[in-house]
Amino acid sequence: MPSFSPSGKSPRKISPSQEQYVEAIADLLTRDKVCSVSDIAAQVQVSRPAVSRAVRELSEQEIVTHKAYGYVDLTEKGRMIADRLTIRHEALYAFLKDVLFFEDDWADQEACRLEHQVDDAMVERLNGLSDLVKADDALTEKLKQVMDKLD
Repeated sequence: MPSFSPSGKSPRKISPSQEQYVEAIADLLTRDKVCSVSDIAAQVQVSRPAVSRAVRELSEQEIVTHKAYGYVDLTEKGRMIADRLTIRHEALYAFLKDVLFFEDDWADQEACRLEHQVDDAMVERLNGLSDLVKADDALTEKLKQVMDKLD
């Protein structure tokens, strides 16, 4: 059963938990060129049986390919999801860092957490607000002053 997006526009295709698996698989494939259930379990810090169940579900949705005791790979659909997650992460990170003026490390960690909780419509709006703030030096400075007072 699909979960619904916070904006109410359309149901999410996969759950936030499944998104985390897709992201981990994409990261492992980029770094190591291959990815096993054990690798995913270590990356996500869950048991191998939990990863096996998740991989089976993702395989049924044609997001990954996996043969028993073999490597896990992303399908084209899976790569598109991973790319969308990267875009979402980058947008959230930029908003947290450049608009709300959080420290780099915290902004990156929080973007990792938030990217699985917000939908693309919200990210588009955050990007629009970020662009507006960045385009206006006076607004950026006023916003920074307000944020500094909150610290």
